[in-house]
Amino acid sequence: MKKELIHFIRWEKVEEKDVEKVLAELPGWGVENIVAHPKWFRADGESYIKKIQRLLEKYRLRSTACHALWGVGSDCINPDPDIQADMIRRQSVFLRELQILNVKTFTIHLGYCKEISAEKNLSLLEKTLDSLLPVCEETSITLALENATEPLDVLQQMEEIIQKYHHPNLGSCFDSGHANCYSGGVSKIIEIMKNNIVTCHLHDNYGKGDDHNPPGEGNINWQEMDTILDSLPRLYHAETESGIWDKRSWNTFCSVLGKNIIN
Repeated sequence: MKKELIHFIRWEKVEEKDVEKVLAELPGWGVENIVAHPKWFRADGESYIKKIQRLLEKYRLRSTACHALWGVGSDCINPDPDIQADMIRRQSVFLRELQILNVKTFTIHLGYCKEISAEKNLSLLEKTLDSLLPVCEETSITLALENATEPLDVLQQMEEIIQKYHHPNLGSCFDSGHANCYSGGVSKIIEIMKNNIVTCHLHDNYGKGDDHNPPGEGNINWQEMDTILDSLPRLYHAETESGIWDKRSWNTFCSVLGKNIIN
């Protein structure tokens, strides 16, 4: 893989007293760039991002990819208009805070809702895009719609919406683990999404559950994945997203994706 590999850390598992210790270790592994995490968002107005920025500078790290706020009420599609409005407000605040880190991609879940029609789902998705894309233009951040548990036809519709908007600040995030255990497999989903993938979430599983394992602890063909990633025309970078984020896991990602490793 020729593009930059960005390391993911599950910051919700790290106690505040250990944050700097975790960051301090990373340069010794060869990590230069880490994924910005929604845990860094503070709803009460405190800018935790500024603290992180100082620590990143101290350890000569960057953070150019971010996962948007996720979970109930934070995804793109919310049938309740008050929840939808609050989601847009919070995601917009987070996007603006991330400017100081020079974040380039902001990955967000669709939150596809089976209780409402496909047409209503897509309408709500477009309302979210209409609200967030001006903020993405303002911040020079590309919004990346992620594949999750949606059926193939929904992912095809998502791709058609991205093509319809044809906006430089809109693309998709290919999640290898989700593709492997939901909705038809890696090759089918890559074929649908390939023209607008701007970032990737890379992790492994055996096709039965979203295990978030490092490469080799599953049945994804990582040699093939490496070749595919090199062929994607809009790819900025790719992100590890294993639930294990230690040095061994980082080295494994680097090895299967053709990156240099510092031992």
